[in-house]
Amino acid sequence: MRVPVFIAFVFFVAILISGCVEQTADVPGAPEANEKVAVVTTIFPLADIVSELGGGLVEVAYLLTPGASPHTFEPTVEQARLVEEADIFIYVGAGLDDWAVRLADGSGAGPAMLDLSGEVLLLEAAGHLRLDGVEHDHHDCDHDHDYDHHEACDDGCDHNGHDHSDCDHGPSDPHFWLDPITVRDIICPAVHRELVKRAAGQEAYLDQRLDSYRSELTELHDEIEAVTGSFTSRGFISFHSAWQYFGRRYNLQEVAVIAHFPGQEPSAGWVAELVNIIREEEISAIYAEPQFPAALAERIAEESGSRVLIIDPLGGEGVEGRESYLDLMRFNLAAFREAME
Repeated sequence: MRVPVFIAFVFFVAILISGCVEQTADVPGAPEANEKVAVVTTIFPLADIVSELGGGLVEVAYLLTPGASPHTFEPTVEQARLVEEADIFIYVGAGLDDWAVRLADGSGAGPAMLDLSGEVLLLEAAGHLRLDGVEHDHHDCDHDHDYDHHEACDDGCDHNGHDHSDCDHGPSDPHFWLDPITVRDIICPAVHRELVKRAAGQEAYLDQRLDSYRSELTELHDEIEAVTGSFTSRGFISFHSAWQYFGRRYNLQEVAVIAHFPGQEPSAGWVAELVNIIREEEISAIYAEPQFPAALAERIAEESGSRVLIIDPLGGEGVEGRESYLDLMRFNLAAFREAME
């Protein structure tokens, strides 16, 4: 009699275990590993954001290698194949990574494409900076944009549909990911929507990850706001104009840039004027970037009695202290703090 009882007991336990396994497959924290969504992005910060939002449901790659500039990057044949095989291809847009569009256009049917610049109320490229000794000002009419308007619009609306036909605007600034609030309120929801479309039955899991990561971005913003609020200096000089969104969010001003166009050597006259600006404004540091040679910044610093610090808009895997978007922004905050507090 004991053998049948034992067999019945084992059978009961097996049924119980199988029932538990079936239930946990639907729990948000336990996605099916064999149903990953393949996502390719152009730059590392976007890849890290996608990884945080998608968790175990995504397999993410990015094209721009650490130290390279998106302004001058040339993708390889292997990277073109990577894009062709992806489910989603995410890029910045607004002229920063136009090579990405060409890459996707040549990939046949290709992936679903997400141009993030179409989600953001873009700032104009920094025409107010005294570039090459000339006051460049594209703002011939006043559109008094509410910068925080985009924070309330999470529904995929087109923020760039404003009618600006009455005035001549310059190009848009594409470096919007350097504002954590734009990332929290615009980039994250846009990426989330694309992931939900392709991960059937996992909306609860993705919602959970979205809420969690947005909370981390709020903490990051609060930290940056508290630190920058104590700065005694508000103006800074950077290598190229990548920091308008960051500066506007935290009440800092990009007074001037060394090179308006990446890869283009500034004139001797502009270098001389930069030295004068640094002395007049008592700017204690020039901010170089790892994507560009630092020799010119070092020469200007030497002539002006300033110094060179590094800020980084991109980071990357294996780049110490910048291996996630959150770490990257804290790295930059520390550099600003060193010279401006």
